[in-house]
Amino acid sequence: MTTVPLQKSLFTRRWSQQVHATRKEIDLHIELVAMLRIVLKPTVLWWHTPNGEHRNPDTARKLKAMGVLPGVPDLQFHWAEMDEHGQRFRHVLHMEMKAGNRPQGNAQIAFELAVKLLGDEYYIVRTVVDALEILGERGLIKEGVEIAGRRW
Repeated sequence: MTTVPLQKSLFTRRWSQQVHATRKEIDLHIELVAMLRIVLKPTVLWWHTPNGEHRNPDTARKLKAMGVLPGVPDLQFHWAEMDEHGQRFRHVLHMEMKAGNRPQGNAQIAFELAVKLLGDEYYIVRTVVDALEILGERGLIKEGVEIAGRRW
């Protein structure tokens, strides 16, 4: 059995397990969001949902009472396209970033199933390049932008 090192919090002075993968995942989020602010078309509505992170019990209770939904993915993207008849179709894409080989939790799996049944897209990405590829394939990246050797 592998033991996880303990780390003392500077704020609470309590001992807790160190989570190295979380820091890496945060780095992925920040890097991707910095790029999205530059390369996404202005017609794409997107945001990060801050459902993770450790919270004190009072904050957790308040957020639960306010309707926080467990399992909501990290990023959501909404956009519309017109078909050949001029009818507008709305698209929704949910993206969960995972560092390394970290698996989805049960709430994330349930959320994925629910949104897929609604017709939304759902992806788990492990790199910034993978995330940009998915968005680029849907035409959400500005024309002429070059990322990782690929021009959109």
